[in-house]
Amino acid sequence: MLTEEQRQLGRRDFLKAAAALPAIGAFAFANKKIGPLRVGCIGTGSECGVLQEQMNRSPDFIRQVAVCDIYPPNRAKGLERARVHVPEAKDCGDDYKKLLADDSIEAVVIAVPLWKHAEIALDAMKAGKHVFTEKTMAYTIDECDQMVNLAKQKGLVLQVGHQRFYNPIYHQMVSMIKEGLLGDIYHIRMLWHRNTDWRANARWTIDESFDPTPWGYQDLEHLINWRLYKKHSQGLMTELCSHQIAITNWIAGCRPTAISASAGIYRYKDDGREWADHAYAIFEYPKGLTVTYSSIQSNRFDNYYEELMGTKGTLILTGETQAMFFPEPGNEAAAPEEKETTVEVAKDKGGPAMQASASRVADAGGKAVGSGAASGGGGESPLEAYKTELEGFAHAIRTGERNLCDGEIGRDAAVAMLKANEAIEKGQRVELS
Repeated sequence: MLTEEQRQLGRRDFLKAAAALPAIGAFAFANKKIGPLRVGCIGTGSECGVLQEQMNRSPDFIRQVAVCDIYPPNRAKGLERARVHVPEAKDCGDDYKKLLADDSIEAVVIAVPLWKHAEIALDAMKAGKHVFTEKTMAYTIDECDQMVNLAKQKGLVLQVGHQRFYNPIYHQMVSMIKEGLLGDIYHIRMLWHRNTDWRANARWTIDESFDPTPWGYQDLEHLINWRLYKKHSQGLMTELCSHQIAITNWIAGCRPTAISASAGIYRYKDDGREWADHAYAIFEYPKGLTVTYSSIQSNRFDNYYEELMGTKGTLILTGETQAMFFPEPGNEAAAPEEKETTVEVAKDKGGPAMQASASRVADAGGKAVGSGAASGGGGESPLEAYKTELEGFAHAIRTGERNLCDGEIGRDAAVAMLKANEAIEKGQRVELS
């Protein structure tokens, strides 16, 4: 465990190292003359609620013009959020195909249980809609392939919701790696630890009279807590690890070549869940890079982070908002004398953009910034990246530029997660082609 003094030192050295780097490329998202993107939201539960709130912060980029959800209380909340900027936003009921039939809708935001991602995304693209789907991309590898292929055939934007690709702190990480400040990286340690049963009941307005069986859910329990059941979810790997492995793929420039993993229901043995509450994995990459991962539901110490260990230094990113750099002995030159620096996240005349210090995590006095509500600080929340990824989605559609987490990137992350589950099921190391 790092002491507070060590953490402050690491933040200071991260800022120093960042100051020596070339300026980071900007997130310059322009609102073109065509106007805000018109989207329909399919699945308006808690996850989509986060996305809707961020879209409402960028009305010049994106407008929610319709909502659909099979569960009436969620749909009512979604409609209320959509009507903040679009009072006439449509309630499309529980049939997403009604929403897809509306020619005025340009794109859809899909935030439904994993097993339905591909079905809805494919139908949306067949209807000519651009697609933003929450992670993980799809329930099977074949479904991922179908989504990527159809997007290419139709010339449509397909984006997957791994928001770290739109977080400047991760771009700073990649820049540090490319500049050689970490040296050669052979080990990355990642974790996502919680002390919770992973149930979603507290976030739902419970309507016991609602019957979800027409939509393939055994009962209300399986709808509310779909992440726990194998018909609807792929467990901890797809729900949590996928975010972090997507970043490792970015660092490595490819997906893993082999995976070993184990998991089990160790704590919540009697509540009917089917997916593990503890999962562990080893991901092997080319050039000797090995990633170790753990996701547990029995202790939240350290919460979640990525720790990159190179021959010249170690970089730790915590909570998507803070970073610490620790040069190896003899490599103190990697953290030169501090100088003022800025990560330029450009603001085009067309609309809002983000601005930040070079580290996004510390000012000159070492005080953490950019550590928002999720980590108890006073700076920006990790939610800022959700806002930026949605602006990026609109920008990609309006300009034709590639988005930062397209279908191919999302597919590579999904493949790694689904193969990790295969390794767990088989109890053996699985190689990826």
